[in-house]
Amino acid sequence: MGTDLLQTGSAGKNEGCVRRMRAFNILAGRAYSVIMFGALFCTLAVKLFHARRTGHTNEYFDWILNDISFLLLVEVVLSLVCFRWPQGWVVRTATVIAAIVCTWSVMNAGWLIRNGMQILPTTILPLFRDPLNSFGIVGDNLAKMPAAAVILLGPSAIALGFFFWVLARPQPPNYNRKRFFYRALICLIIVISAGLARRGAPSGGSAQRISEELRYNCQLRALMGPFLPKTGRVTRTDLTNAKREIPTLERLGVRAPTKPRRLNVVIVVLEGIQYRYTSLVDAQENLTPYLAELARQGVELGNARTSLSHTTKALFGLLTGHFPSASYDIVEAVPVLEPYGGLAGILKERLGFRTAFFQSAKGSFESRAGLVYNLGFDKFWSRESLKDPNTFLGSLASDEFSMLEPVREWMKADDRPFLLTILCSVTHDSYEVPKWFAEPAKEPVERYRQAINYTDRFIAALDEELAKLNLTEKSIFCVIGDHGEAFGEHGLHGHERIAFEEVLRIPWVMRAPFLIERGRRVISPVSSVDLTPTLLTLFGFDISSAGFDGTDALGPLAEGRRVYFSDWKHVGPAGFVNGNHKFVYNPVNRKVFVYDLGADPNELAGVELDGPQAMGIASEILNWRKDSIFQLNRERRGKMILFGNWLCRWNSRDSVAKYLPAITN
Repeated sequence: MGTDLLQTGSAGKNEGCVRRMRAFNILAGRAYSVIMFGALFCTLAVKLFHARRTGHTNEYFDWILNDISFLLLVEVVLSLVCFRWPQGWVVRTATVIAAIVCTWSVMNAGWLIRNGMQILPTTILPLFRDPLNSFGIVGDNLAKMPAAAVILLGPSAIALGFFFWVLARPQPPNYNRKRFFYRALICLIIVISAGLARRGAPSGGSAQRISEELRYNCQLRALMGPFLPKTGRVTRTDLTNAKREIPTLERLGVRAPTKPRRLNVVIVVLEGIQYRYTSLVDAQENLTPYLAELARQGVELGNARTSLSHTTKALFGLLTGHFPSASYDIVEAVPVLEPYGGLAGILKERLGFRTAFFQSAKGSFESRAGLVYNLGFDKFWSRESLKDPNTFLGSLASDEFSMLEPVREWMKADDRPFLLTILCSVTHDSYEVPKWFAEPAKEPVERYRQAINYTDRFIAALDEELAKLNLTEKSIFCVIGDHGEAFGEHGLHGHERIAFEEVLRIPWVMRAPFLIERGRRVISPVSSVDLTPTLLTLFGFDISSAGFDGTDALGPLAEGRRVYFSDWKHVGPAGFVNGNHKFVYNPVNRKVFVYDLGADPNELAGVELDGPQAMGIASEILNWRKDSIFQLNRERRGKMILFGNWLCRWNSRDSVAKYLPAITN
């Protein structure tokens, strides 16, 4: 009897294995269909998630029509091809095509979860430009969102194994002709019905931005990208034909003061801090009490915006007074023969300053060593200089307070006046603070708030170091942002392809004893490119013939001045602020919106312009953006050793930097 039970159990197991193998063979014979339906499910699921979190579930059906049409159509075509030519190589090819479409769906899902917008081919360019650092940031994000990581990567790993199994052992499909044609017909009816159900593109204020962004199918947009009209956006031809040149120091018409002021300059650049999250906006918001105190001791420029919402570009604008190149590259970091004329070079050559740039982030990220060299600084210090992994925070940043000792030693090392620029990076995604400060929060926005509060503490500690060295009354102390960060205010996250105030508006305060009236507040629109002209004017320089794009933000501002801004991606928005009105041009749909920031500070009721007025404004914005692109008078490829221990290699308008500790000084 026991033997019979064993035999019965063994037979049951064998029968179960046979059923599973039969099911697997059926799936493997239609692998391309399985993968395509996986892509469709992934796309529909992530859009439903985004619709629920943004309160747009009523728009969901309209969002998915293009996805249903395109992805089902691809599945039908692949099935028909394999039905007509059921050879192994045909099945392999169809499976590869389906896998590419599905991979793009998974990438789009991750991007949509993180940023609130769909992925474009240009989005993945940094992965190829600097894969080590880029994948490190991606890994940080996945680690901070374990649930999303498991949901995305778990099924992806299973699908990947299935994909390679099918490639190794392709099984031609065994279709029932009648059922196959019925299924294909039903799918085509669904495709046509979804196409007919599509409504016209929404128009109106920013409330429609989410809906318009989610209506297109990301695979179809990527496929059609090369064939879409290039009018209305920056093109490769614009890069090739760029005529603009950034002047070197010798060509910059800046006249030194006859009686120069012997003051130091300390500039703290805040990474990605949204202006509305600071205590400058709301006295009850206690995240940046020291920043608010600095404003009381000096001046706050309360209506400042970044010229370009990307750190490398923003730093260039801040420290040269010239617009960065509004192009999807890091041309500003390609080492040039002579540094560009900017704040560091002018103070060094005309007033005998020593100059240093400190940052808590990795210097290899976006070839920061090349950028700092081009800006004219003598010394560059970054996370690599620490040699202490215990201070590292994530893949990019480190404990800001680890900079205090080397900064102090550098300030004490010489009696000459100095320009010290410090870039804080803990507020960069993934917003990780050291454990001595606080137990890291779980939700991104709470981690972000922690990071802002932590950075404010660092500013206070840095100012204390100035006081200990008796430098407070001998230094201009400036704190300014590079750009802001979105946290779903308009359904979007991050700072790319966003032209709302949460990204453009930046904090800017300055304390200059005996030079700036205490408690002053400038409410006129100013730009990040105004920083260098403003500081030079405080020193008494005559900048009237310098040709800066910026101006003295503390002096009289031209009536009707247009404060321009742009995203760095060629398909990203650009525009300008004129008084209380903000004009935004989107090159993807070639629409122009205007926002009345006085009556509508949250940008919920933008008005779409049309006709000649819209065409004129779009043309003006696009011309400004194209005119900002500057040429690079350098051989196409090359390498240089900078600051004694940085090897910079460049190719065309992109650069990479590698730290070489073996030859450090």
